[in-house]
Amino acid sequence: MQTKIKILVIEDENNIRENIQELLEAKGYTVRTATNGKQGILEAIDFRPNLILCDVMMPKVDGFKVLEQIRKSSNIQNVPFIFLTAKVDKQDLRHGMEMGADDYISKPFTAKELMSAIEARLKRHEKLNTQYSKVKHELDTSVFSNYYHQFNTPLSGMVGALNLLVSARKSFSEKQVQDLLISTLKSAIRLNHVLSNLMLYEELKRAQVHTELETMFTGGQASSWQTKIKDELSIIAHQIYNRADDITIEFNNVTDLGISFEYLLRVMIEVTDNALKFSKAGQKVAVKGNRKEEKYVFEIIDQGSGFNINNIEEIGAFKQFNSKRFSQQGLGIGLFLVKQLIGFNRGELNIKSIEEQGTTLTIELPLLEE
Repeated sequence: MQTKIKILVIEDENNIRENIQELLEAKGYTVRTATNGKQGILEAIDFRPNLILCDVMMPKVDGFKVLEQIRKSSNIQNVPFIFLTAKVDKQDLRHGMEMGADDYISKPFTAKELMSAIEARLKRHEKLNTQYSKVKHELDTSVFSNYYHQFNTPLSGMVGALNLLVSARKSFSEKQVQDLLISTLKSAIRLNHVLSNLMLYEELKRAQVHTELETMFTGGQASSWQTKIKDELSIIAHQIYNRADDITIEFNNVTDLGISFEYLLRVMIEVTDNALKFSKAGQKVAVKGNRKEEKYVFEIIDQGSGFNINNIEEIGAFKQFNSKRFSQQGLGIGLFLVKQLIGFNRGELNIKSIEEQGTTLTIELPLLEE
């Protein structure tokens, strides 16, 4: 009947758990069980069920904590989740629904009540999946097209310039050769930027599923960082955008920061690149830094096009702002990576942007703890 549908039952009372398993298997479902919340979380990640039945009152890890962890795990975060409970009051209901529970079944319950709740949730989830699949297909098509554009544009520039140098170098002046080499370097830097962002994005995705990997992005120390970062940002302005005169970089009251230099550099390169990308030659870009109490505050200010953003939570992977106005704005993951890295390192990100007036991006990072 429904042999492909998998259901996980998390219940510490043996009789209830075994009765539910027997009933569901008789209906044709594939069932796996867990006797406590901790085991249930591990089983859910491994089993990847189509629906979870979970008791609320369990020792150590209760049903609410199980649900919280499920909703944090990207591979199973949308699975229908039904609570089994002998204790139901308005506060419990509200708390569970706010956390993302789909339904409650009060103990004791009949087989008919249980099956009715399960079938209703599975049908609703199937309908949502159908709608999601249509949207995902459109998004995947768009993302693939953007991938191709972002890879193909710098690659074509590199291949074209190198082909000219190989086939007709003797016909070029030294200045023309130098211009072709600079063009190739720009394309190589841009391609490296895109690939580095994609690799970091994949690493962050894995950390969302395996939370123990979050430590890869936290801690570390950035010392004597001001000169190195200033040099890197100046290279971007000069070599990529030919706008060395448009950018000012000033860091005051410099101190050691509680973030690895690698990720501090990634953050600063990304936000400065965006400021230059979405402003025109002649429009100034200012990169500032100053210590304020127990934090170091960076400001990146441009006079560019600006964009609509109402809340920092709007920033997501592959989400591009004003995509209809700009044809070459990257993969749309740069700000998402910045937000994630800053968040992992106990920092704060704020953006104020007005269309046709510019953008001010503020980053607050903690100082290195002594």
